[in-house]
Amino acid sequence: MADTRLKMFDLIDRLKQLADSAGRVPLSGKILLDGHSLKQLLQQLEDSVDPDVRDARSVLDQQDVILKKASQEAETTVRDANATAQSTLEDATRRAQAALADAQARAADMARDAADKANAMVADAQTRSAAMLADAQARAEQLVSENEIVLRANREAQSIFQAARNDSDRYKATVDGQVNELLLNADNSLSQQLDAVRQLRQNFQARQAGDMSDDVQSF
Repeated sequence: MADTRLKMFDLIDRLKQLADSAGRVPLSGKILLDGHSLKQLLQQLEDSVDPDVRDARSVLDQQDVILKKASQEAETTVRDANATAQSTLEDATRRAQAALADAQARAADMARDAADKANAMVADAQTRSAAMLADAQARAEQLVSENEIVLRANREAQSIFQAARNDSDRYKATVDGQVNELLLNADNSLSQQLDAVRQLRQNFQARQAGDMSDDVQSF
């Protein structure tokens, strides 16, 4: 490297000497140089330039081509990444919609089943309650119709009727509790189905964010 610099300085000095020794054009600031000597010195000066410097110059001459190629590769990478992200999004959307539709269908079936069972239990409770009240009323009327035990019959009839009403109220309360528990179980199942759909959506968003981060880092 040092030898190369010394050679360059030596050639520069020789160029100066060539210029100093050149003839002058009268009435002008111009000089007459030996073209052959000048070309030789310039060729030697060019040959003395360090190869790394010449390579750097070559790179600079090609920088537009290199930058254009890099820009095209970057655009291709971004386009491919966008296409992959779009495909992933569409696939995840289809899966989420399918999962949601399935969850909604199951929820609707469970709601219908719960409503049918609740209606059946309420209807049965009403039928049983009406039958119990009718039997109590019939027994009360039978006792009242007997003149010799009118007072006793009235008291016993009232007692029987009240006991029947109490039994009816207890049975109705039991049925109401069972219906409420059935609806609560249906509500819990619906919540679990919706939680599963939310979890699927959160997993997809996390995976999409991770894929985009990997694409940016690889680029």
